[in-house]
Amino acid sequence: MNNFYWRTWAEINLDVLKENIAKIGELSRGKEIIAVVKANAYGHGDVQCAKALNKCGIRHFAVSNLWEAQRLSEGEVDGDILIFGYCDIPLILENLSGKYIFTVGDVDYAEKLSEAALEKKVRIPVHIKIDTGMSRVGITDEKQLEQILELKGLDCRAGYTHFAVADSLNAEDVKFTELQQQRIIGMCRSHGLKTHSQNSGGIIYHGGFEGDFVRAGIVMYGQKPDCRFPLPDGIRPIFQLKTVVSQLKTIHAGDTVSYGRTFTAERDTKLALVACGYADGFNRRLSGDWSVLINGHSAPICGRICMDQTLIDVTDIPDVKVGDVVTIYSNAPEGGCSVEAAAEQIGTINYELLCAIGTRVPRIYIEDGKETEIQRYI
Repeated sequence: MNNFYWRTWAEINLDVLKENIAKIGELSRGKEIIAVVKANAYGHGDVQCAKALNKCGIRHFAVSNLWEAQRLSEGEVDGDILIFGYCDIPLILENLSGKYIFTVGDVDYAEKLSEAALEKKVRIPVHIKIDTGMSRVGITDEKQLEQILELKGLDCRAGYTHFAVADSLNAEDVKFTELQQQRIIGMCRSHGLKTHSQNSGGIIYHGGFEGDFVRAGIVMYGQKPDCRFPLPDGIRPIFQLKTVVSQLKTIHAGDTVSYGRTFTAERDTKLALVACGYADGFNRRLSGDWSVLINGHSAPICGRICMDQTLIDVTDIPDVKVGDVVTIYSNAPEGGCSVEAAAEQIGTINYELLCAIGTRVPRIYIEDGKETEIQRYI
């Protein structure tokens, strides 16, 4: 790797991504896969991940907003792109590329969009969002569905819903997910409308559900939808966050470390300064209660994680030197310093930690067993 990037970087293994999508294909039982690459592919890099998925035959993608869709188009990703979120109607009319599919989840919005389309003498491709129990975006009854399907300016290609608790195996949650599935199928089937409902939890835990597509999100990147339950065999994390030692020093018993002086040395302690902080995505709530990996050993954090740097205790680790690689978040499937272990420790979810990886962190891509690309955002 070019030394210019020898500070903090995320390592993304596209070979493992391809293996994961193959396994998801098996779990999907013949349904087409919509690869969810919103939020910069959950921090992994949208264009690079999507193009790797193109090589596996994936031709359907989903994002949050128009700007994310445009990134895929500019990156020459092949396939249609479903936009989940609200989009201003004038912007839709300016971006009828044939690739983009827009979401309608409200009759009033759908009517205005159809009216604008008819004025332009076009039909706008849409998927209809149906609220089956998430109480977020979407229409709620069949009458509303029929009203939207009658609109001449819309090309209604599918109906979809979002599960609220598909990642839970609690009996009440399973029952609720099954009820959501019954609602979406019941509303769409009689109108001959294609459907998709299975998110990552739905793919793993509700494989028998009906539908034409599945939406592979967090599971595609090798992360658990819920850290309490294991992933299927053959699905592994594709992400690691790494940095380097930039300085070494020894402090003495009684010396304090970092902001707030929250760590006091009980003995002479050898500290390594590593070039990674919360501005890079190393969550500050892990301060004083997390260990990283260096030279095959676990090294605890000393004191608070700073914006750009963190101190670790390497007293008992032999031969540590400036430039040694330190793994902040590993690609272990669980435990150790994995993203999931970090999320569980601080009471959040792996999604948040991955999406929080900073824009100043370059992504290094591994494909066919070697480094193939470095993506810098700033």
